Amino acid sequence: MAGPSNGGNGGTANLLQLIRRAVELAMPDFRHYYRMTRKARVVAAYASDGRYYADVQPLRNDESDDPAEPVVPRVELPVLWGGPERGVVCPPVVGTLCDLSYYDGDPNYPRIGNIRWQGHGAPLAEVGEFVIQLEKGVEMRIDTGKRIVSMTPADWLVQVGGNATVQAEGSITLQAPQIIQRGNVTGEGHNGGKGTVSEHADRTITGSLTINGPVAINGGLSVDGDSTVSGNSHAGSRSGGII
Repeated sequence: MAGPSNGGNGGTANLLQLIRRAVELAMPDFRHYYRMTRKARVVAAYASDGRYYADVQPLRNDESDDPAEPVVPRVELPVLWGGPERGVVCPPVVGTLCDLSYYDGDPNYPRIGNIRWQGHGAPLAEVGEFVIQLEKGVEMRIDTGKRIVSMTPADWLVQVGGNATVQAEGSITLQAPQIIQRGNVTGEGHNGGKGTVSEHADRTITGSLTINGPVAINGGLSVDGDSTVSGNSHAGSRSGGII
């Protein structure tokens, strides 16, 4: 009497289970040769000749270190607006979280595809605002009112190789305890015409003063030194020395 057959649907199911089990056992080997995007943390960042890199530690999905994965050295950082000597660059600080991926899944070609803010906190911004922040209190912000606000506790320097123009439809206000002006000054009215200057201040001039036009003084005049007048001089009254 012939024994029971191992063929049929039961044999096919067993074969599929064996194949599935073999694939599950081989998965670690597959991951060694073909890798997916995973979480990582920056452990060092440095710049070299305009090319920016970081050393990153691969993480588990819960963002704990993966002891089975060594630090991946010199992974190129993404730069916005590429081109020759062109782009927006801000090397990340140590501890920054990122996404580590690989070109075509090849572990020999890693790349940082994204910088994540978790763990450090992103700059505060309302909906409709644009913020570039180095650290708290050092930022450039376009707020919801379309105002451009720059903040820094340090010095502010603007360098221009050619001419510079500041154009405003309203007024321009310079507010500081002391304003120092270096260079020659030429004043004109709006659109290059004749203008006016109004001051509420005491002024001291070291040097000569030339006025092309009439002078009106509403108050006293004191001259400490010789006075020379070329032309007629009219006085309503006088006192003192001989003319």
